[in-house]
Amino acid sequence: MSRTEVSLARRRLFLRDSLTFLVLALITGTLFLVTLFLFRSFSSHRAELAVRWSGRGRDALNAGKPEQAIVALRTGLSYAPGTRSYELLLAQALETAGRTDAASNYFMNLWMAQPGDGFINLELARLSAKKNDPQNAVKYYRASIYGTWEGDGVVRRREVRLELARYLIAQNEMNAARIELLIAAGNSPGDPKLNRTLADLLVETGDMADGFTFYNKVLKDDPKDEAALEGAGRAAYRLGNFASAHSLLERALEAQASPLEKDQARPGELETMLRNSRRILELRPSGKLRSSERVSRILMDLSIAKKRFSSCAATFGTTDKLPPGLEELNARWASDDVDHSRAKLLQSAARQDTAVQLIYDTEVQTSRICGAPGGDDALLLLLAKSPDTVER
Repeated sequence: MSRTEVSLARRRLFLRDSLTFLVLALITGTLFLVTLFLFRSFSSHRAELAVRWSGRGRDALNAGKPEQAIVALRTGLSYAPGTRSYELLLAQALETAGRTDAASNYFMNLWMAQPGDGFINLELARLSAKKNDPQNAVKYYRASIYGTWEGDGVVRRREVRLELARYLIAQNEMNAARIELLIAAGNSPGDPKLNRTLADLLVETGDMADGFTFYNKVLKDDPKDEAALEGAGRAAYRLGNFASAHSLLERALEAQASPLEKDQARPGELETMLRNSRRILELRPSGKLRSSERVSRILMDLSIAKKRFSSCAATFGTTDKLPPGLEELNARWASDDVDHSRAKLLQSAARQDTAVQLIYDTEVQTSRICGAPGGDDALLLLLAKSPDTVER
């Protein structure tokens, strides 16, 4: 074979191999494009199914059907594993369905990825509360307060702090709850609804003074707010501020009454407190009164207290059988130094104060020895124990 023929043979072989390579490349490229198309179509379909099932789960959860939500959300997660929003919904559905342990595990896994998330910490706090684990509940509540929040974090943190305060009240941790409420109050705007909530919760903790202050803030914005009038009246009554209590309770009842009811007797706790505060103001021997008026009240109160003492002492028979508290009172009532005539009392403010102290001491001692009194004696006992009287 000549050199020319060899060259032609090589050229034909090269062209054939090139053509073969080109065909194979085209086939490979086509298969790659088809595979890529199918993969993207499959991925898109999976994503579509994940969105569809998670949407069903969200709708079921909102409709109060947590069990259906759990099935739908688990299906959604099978198409989109590790999707945080779906996992959060599933954890919420488990909690709503009462599967506390499963929900705790889900939220704990989410917490490990984002320990500073305010929402996750809040859910862990609620689950700990359900499991009667106050130590962890408080820990996660506090972590939620100082955690990160999407949206208005200031409002969410305040809401969590109020929820923590309610939880502490339920745990009878009144002082801790009061501290949380006062912190929430310090970080809050002048919102009447929030002030009313703070007032109600502070009163629950036993903090009548701060509760009364926040009720008054509500009334400053709306003097006819029925709930605030009633709450402020009750707080004032328990604080021993009977003048304010009388005014506030009267306004509260007036705000509640319809025109047909105003002239009718309406028994109830508020009416009882109103009557009591009115009567207490009639009995109270305030040092701010004119001397003649104060002496008149002292003489009236002395008569009431003396009858109470005599009735209590009579249960022990003779005076030599009186317990120490009553024996000391008996000596004071019988003392020559105690002159309860109107003329003597008018002559000396010191005598008036001594008589008032005897009245209050009588009501306190007889209540301890002979039980709770009724009528005017019960009201004098309230006066004796009111903060103003105790401090004085």
